[in-house]
Amino acid sequence: MNRRTLRRGPALTGALLTLMLGTTAVDAAELDAAAATAVCGHTDAQPALERGSTGTAVLEAQCELNLATKAGGYTPITADGSFGPGTEERVRVFQRCAGLTADGVIGPQTWTALNTWSAEPRPCAPQGTSSTPQASVCGHTDTRPTLRRGAKGIEVKELQCRLNLAMEPGHYPPLVIDGDFGGATQNRVVELQMCANLSADGVAGPNTWAKLTDWSGRNTYCAPPRPAGYPIDGLDTAKYLHPNGAPIDWEAVRAAGVEFATVKATRGLNVTDEYLATDMDGARGVGLAVAPYHFYTGTAPDTGAAQADRFIAAVRAAGYTGQRPGDLPPVFDFERTDDGSESCPPYGTVADAKAWLDRVEAEFGRKPIIYTQKSFLDACLGSTTAFAGYPLQLADYRQSITEPPLPTGSSTWLMWQYTASALFDGIRAPATADVFNGTREDLDRLANR
Repeated sequence: MNRRTLRRGPALTGALLTLMLGTTAVDAAELDAAAATAVCGHTDAQPALERGSTGTAVLEAQCELNLATKAGGYTPITADGSFGPGTEERVRVFQRCAGLTADGVIGPQTWTALNTWSAEPRPCAPQGTSSTPQASVCGHTDTRPTLRRGAKGIEVKELQCRLNLAMEPGHYPPLVIDGDFGGATQNRVVELQMCANLSADGVAGPNTWAKLTDWSGRNTYCAPPRPAGYPIDGLDTAKYLHPNGAPIDWEAVRAAGVEFATVKATRGLNVTDEYLATDMDGARGVGLAVAPYHFYTGTAPDTGAAQADRFIAAVRAAGYTGQRPGDLPPVFDFERTDDGSESCPPYGTVADAKAWLDRVEAEFGRKPIIYTQKSFLDACLGSTTAFAGYPLQLADYRQSITEPPLPTGSSTWLMWQYTASALFDGIRAPATADVFNGTREDLDRLANR
C-alpha cells in the first residue's frame, strides 16, 4: 500500500496536543533570552507595535499571528502592514493563548512567543470560531506565477507561508519560509495536491495556487471528503506513520471513530516492518479489527511462495493466528512497484500471486483479502479474472466517484482505500484511510467476533 492525504476526530489532534504548552504563563527569562526570528521572512526587526503602527514589521507580526493562531481554530487576519483593530484583537487572542498579559501591544515577550508559536503551531483555549476568509494572509505578494523546484524569491515565500497555513501542522511540520523552492517545498506541494485531488507533480501552477489560496485563508486545513454511505472507518499503518519513532496513540485513534486497521507486516523477501508487533497489539488492545498485510514484490521469478513463508513467520511471531477474536483475514498487497517508477512488477504473474494466496490460506484457514486496483490488473495482468473470488480492498483516490471500479469478474468490494491524506488523532503523519462495505455485524463476523 503505497502512501499517497481528511481531518477526523475531535477538534484537537493528538499530534498537536503533544506540542501544546497550555495556557500557563510563558517563562519570562526564557522569552528574554530568545533571539528575534523572521519566521515569515519579512524582517527580523521586532520593534514594539501597537494600534496605528504600519510597515514591514507589522506584516511580519500579522503573518506570524496567522500561523500561530490558526491551529486554535482562528481564521487568518489580513496581512496588510497596518495595525488596526482586527490585528489588535488577534494580538490579545494570542497573548491569552500564550499566557501573557492581553494588552494588544506587541512587545519583546509577545514577539518571542510569536516566533515560537508560529514556527511550531499548537492549539489554545478557548478555540476560535469561523469568520470571513481572507485573501492576503502572508503579505509577500499577490502574484501567482507557476513555481517549481529551483525557483527563488518572494513568490516562493508566499507559497511556503500558505502551505504552512493550509496543511495541518501536527501532521505536516511547517516549512522554513526562506524563498528557496527546494525538495522540502516540492514534497509539501505534492502533499497538498494529493490532499486536494490534483495532479501530484510538485509544481505550483494555477490549480494548485487556487486550492492553496482557498485553504490558507480559512480556519480549516486541507482535508479530502470522506465517501458517503459507508459509516465504518479504517486505516492502514506502516513505518511511515511513526515519524522519528513517534508511537501511535491507539486510544485516540479509536476515539476518532476508527474500527479496523490493516498493519504492514512484510515486503518481498527481506523486509519486516519494525512496528508490526506494536501496531497490531496496540490496535487490538483498543478493540479494532486487525489484519496484517504483505507487499508483494515481483522483482524475481517465482518468489510468491517464499514471500508467503516470510509473511507467515513474521505475523505468527507477532501473535497473529487468523482465528482470534478481532483477527481479520490476511491481506495481499498486489500493485505497481514501489520504487518510484510505478511500473508493473517485472515478474508479477497470476501464478506467482496464487502461490502466495494459496500458501497463506492453507496456513491460517482464511481466504486472504487482495489489495489492488482495477487499473493495475487491467494494465499489468491483462484484466485477469483469476482473483474474482477473493474479497477486495480497492484503492482509488478520486473524489469524483461514489465507489471504486471493480476488477473484471468481481461483483463487489470489501474495503475502499480512498485517500492517503487522512489526518487521524493519535497519529503524527498523514495516513491512508478506508471505509468498509458492510454493517458492523458484517465486520464482526469477518473478525471472528
